[in-house]
Amino acid sequence: MSGDERDNPPKLSDLGEREIVRRLIAEFPSSSYIPPGDDCGAIEIDERLILLSTDTKADPTHFPQSFTGYDKGWSIAAANLSDIAAMGGIPMGFLIAYGLPRDTPFSILRGIQSGIEACLTKYSTQLVGADTKENSVLTLTGTAVGIVEKREVLLRKGSRPGDVLCVSGPLGGATLGLRSMKERLGISSAEDKLRKPIPRIAEGRTLAKSGMVTSCMDISDGLSSSLYELKRASGNGFEVVSSSIPVHESLIEAELDAEERIAVALNSGDEYELLFTVRQDSIANLRGLYKSGTGRELCEIGHVIGEKRILLREESGREEIMDFGYEHFR
Repeated sequence: MSGDERDNPPKLSDLGEREIVRRLIAEFPSSSYIPPGDDCGAIEIDERLILLSTDTKADPTHFPQSFTGYDKGWSIAAANLSDIAAMGGIPMGFLIAYGLPRDTPFSILRGIQSGIEACLTKYSTQLVGADTKENSVLTLTGTAVGIVEKREVLLRKGSRPGDVLCVSGPLGGATLGLRSMKERLGISSAEDKLRKPIPRIAEGRTLAKSGMVTSCMDISDGLSSSLYELKRASGNGFEVVSSSIPVHESLIEAELDAEERIAVALNSGDEYELLFTVRQDSIANLRGLYKSGTGRELCEIGHVIGEKRILLREESGREEIMDFGYEHFR
């Protein structure tokens, strides 16, 4: 810590979530197989890794006012399972800790539990434990446990210049869903995207088994922020082709113009699609594997570059992509 920081210690709002995490990791070094800072931590068992992820969501920061208890339960389960998906893992178990105001109607708690169970059932994951405590605001902390072969695990680091940059599906629906709820626009497809995010388990497993993916993470805070996270992990930059970014159908339904569609798709949080890089000589083979394994089309949006910059290529030229995704404490 510098002398200036000792005299005027920074607040969390001065640092932002990513700098806070960076500093904490630096102060608590780890010898884990997967260093802190990736989507999951891991414990080695022979040739397998037990994947561990935890996430917290709370009123009113993470849950729109119109969210039901079911929506909140699904959301916390999906967010944690998405981290397992980002590492190419198979989810095995889930634990939930409830922090609840004492005047919470029991029907809300029952709804949260139903949402959690519905999400876990869809992805063949067991609820293996829970805890309940009184708290001033409704707070949900989930922990997911998964498993993956060491040779298959997907990490944030590993991309190289020339690799193809891809996303697992269209983006932007979650942000438009939030806007629709707040402004009562009635854009149901966007609101459904926000209420019921989909952890891309099948996509992650397909990518992991292929052996063709050089880096991967899920998009929880926005594509722009995720690109910066991959840059920090691998030290490479990216060039994204504007016209190749897949946008959620709701953005077209809402008649957003082309520029606004791209801005929303770049910065929309709570998407939980996967962002990954693929060796150039493997992309043709992966297209077929991805289609047969997921029923979806592979979305190629750009490539890895040697410059440590994140650029958007448009017809008029290239410009810097700013990190305008969501960041806590900012």
